[in-house]
Amino acid sequence: MSKDEIATKYGDPEFQKKFFRLTSLGELVGSCLIANNFRPSKEFYEAIKLTPYGEEKLQQFLRKKIPYQEARLSCFLEFSWLDLLVDVLATDEMKLQQAIGAHIKKGEINYPFIFGRELYDRAFDKLTLRDDSVHLTLSETLEFLDGTPQGVFQSLNLVTGPYGLLTSQQVRFLAPVRHPALLHCSDVNCNQIHEVHLSTSQSALINKHRTEVTKTLRKESETPSAWGSFLGDLFSETVNDARDDIGDGLISLLGDALTIEELRSCVTWLCDETSGRLRTLLNGLGMQGKAQKISEGLNRAQMMQLCLTLDDRDLMNCLDSLVHSGAIRVPSGEVRTSMVNASAFGKFRVAAEMGSHGVRLDSRTMNVAPLRLRHLIENMYRLDHVEDREELDWQLRNEEADSLEAKLDNYLQNRSPRTVLETLVLARKSNAVTACEVLRLRDGAAESPEFISLILWKLGFASLLTQDPHRKFWKLHEEMERMVRAVPGSPLGPSLDEFRGAAANYFVELETILDDSICFTVWALTNDHVASKRPFTYTVDEEIPRSHTWLQAAVSGASDNLLEYGDRVSLYALCRGFQVVSAELVKAANRREEYVRPLQDVPAWASQQQLQKFPFNHRLPFLDLTDNAREDLVKKLQEVSRVLVNDEVYLARNEWLHGRRNLTTFEKVRSSLQAIRSAIQLMEDSGFSRIPYAVLDRTTDGYGRRISTLGSARGFRFSLTYPNRFDWLDLPGDGEAVHIMNSAVFSPPSHVLRFTSEMSSDYTEMWSDYPKRKPRSQRAIKAMGMASPEE
Repeated sequence: MSKDEIATKYGDPEFQKKFFRLTSLGELVGSCLIANNFRPSKEFYEAIKLTPYGEEKLQQFLRKKIPYQEARLSCFLEFSWLDLLVDVLATDEMKLQQAIGAHIKKGEINYPFIFGRELYDRAFDKLTLRDDSVHLTLSETLEFLDGTPQGVFQSLNLVTGPYGLLTSQQVRFLAPVRHPALLHCSDVNCNQIHEVHLSTSQSALINKHRTEVTKTLRKESETPSAWGSFLGDLFSETVNDARDDIGDGLISLLGDALTIEELRSCVTWLCDETSGRLRTLLNGLGMQGKAQKISEGLNRAQMMQLCLTLDDRDLMNCLDSLVHSGAIRVPSGEVRTSMVNASAFGKFRVAAEMGSHGVRLDSRTMNVAPLRLRHLIENMYRLDHVEDREELDWQLRNEEADSLEAKLDNYLQNRSPRTVLETLVLARKSNAVTACEVLRLRDGAAESPEFISLILWKLGFASLLTQDPHRKFWKLHEEMERMVRAVPGSPLGPSLDEFRGAAANYFVELETILDDSICFTVWALTNDHVASKRPFTYTVDEEIPRSHTWLQAAVSGASDNLLEYGDRVSLYALCRGFQVVSAELVKAANRREEYVRPLQDVPAWASQQQLQKFPFNHRLPFLDLTDNAREDLVKKLQEVSRVLVNDEVYLARNEWLHGRRNLTTFEKVRSSLQAIRSAIQLMEDSGFSRIPYAVLDRTTDGYGRRISTLGSARGFRFSLTYPNRFDWLDLPGDGEAVHIMNSAVFSPPSHVLRFTSEMSSDYTEMWSDYPKRKPRSQRAIKAMGMASPEE
């Protein structure tokens, strides 16, 4: 039969729904791992009812000496050939689900639990990668999985896991895998996670006779009826995979992007805040009492399976609320994704990610944010209603166009998304309510001062840079200059107490900026970014202590006892710090042969082609800058310290806060303020400070050449051109906030070192030693951190 003939013969909607559910059950069983002694339970095979065509084939299987239980189960696993083998309406779906669930709960049917760290770490400890993959025998597979939780997957509304098979309120699809990606190879330039091929028993009776079953069916016809195409249509109708809000990625987000304690917070919240929907399930599983107490005894797999029984809205509201309350701490700028099991779904390739504004579903293949913004506006202003059209027409009264639709097009094309939202969403309460409903925002979101930023995040817009890490400093600096011009203590000037208060805050901020910039500069120029686990990524909480250690080793080696770097760094040491860095870089340049990268650590692609270049031939990136850049960079580092030290800025704090003040004193204050301004501006201009840049504009010509213009809140601009000779270096691109060290040129005129920053969080701690790589036997193990200045 053709697909159309099948659709005509089996056109009843209820029949088709049950057919889809039963085949989904079959897919779960067909993808599992079993041991040699597996046999289906009586409840399992008795729940399966066969059609007359199925009974005919069953008898043929029995004549081939296939045992009855396995023959009946084979009919279920094949499900159809020329016609249906399984009687869809007569099969006891609930009994079948319970029987399969019982096998899963007992561990007789197995799935690998691929989420979190457990299996990934176990693969690193126990397995060795060969030829980009590992193939385990059945005994090796069973030993490898022994003691690990039952795997969590979902097919339609059925969720596998430690509790067997649970029914979900949401249709999702994340099929079980037998070949999970679990291993990184020793090549630090390879970001692929390689597969581990797990084995299922071929001696178990159900698998032992599958070949004979297939041969028997093929004797009747080499080509079965078009059941696959028919099932594909049912899948498309059920899933609606052209949607831009498919939430299947929430499975991987829950599994890989939350710590165990954060997942416990989710279970607790869902117990208390879903109107009993999760409580009802827990009661059926024999779990009662306080939600927090229940979650304390659960592992990651158990909690994932329970969470996935709820719909996407419940899960997203849960995560959004916990992020908003701080129960899940996501620092500004952090975007959590599934680290090991990243997956995208549907035609838009939608994946789930979580930031400081909560969860969003974003496309991995196209920028859907402008389209979603248009859709949101059309939901707020129903264009088929006269009153809404008149209201929107009035809002867009300054747009010149022939129709309202054209006005809206012009408006969306020529205004920033933030301006559009501030104008239209906040125009009336009903619009805010509609926005919350369409975007599935948490309760109370509309009252938040971050409401517009939250909508921008949910729509999928990149976070345009409003952050200026030096904003507070420059505000205090301008206030200090204003006070000094007015002469503190004079009749028209600020009081001395006001001046002292402002000066105290000013110096705290100055020390913070100097310390952060020195540590960042040390890391940027001396860390082997190519060999790092997170290439070109500055982890603030980790690298500041390492940079202090590096600086202390430098001054100790130079017998400079006046300088100390550690938890509390003096202003004098900070003023001298850039000079210390420059001196060590000059020393390293004079011993550059000691830092040459071993040939086995150079990526293979560097010598296999001519279009992409690998410029980092030393373990210290400073040594791979151009001669002019190295010379210029050293001079700028020296100049920052010279300006601060020569003006004795380090003495200014005590003089300003405690010294006797007269006109001479305030002349000195003016001079120090000017020196500080010059030094900080030089740091910013040179890229020694962690000023974040984000894309302002992208242009593409007819030849496929693209220019991305990045800008910062400080007004700096920088352009990236694509394609270029260094696209394979893993330098941060134009899709994220980057720090541009524009004085660190490794290929003229504009190829410079670029970095991203991340703050430590529970998420970064969870994945701190990821990826794990075993060293190649033919090369020495090398340190992954910064090289010591004493080398």
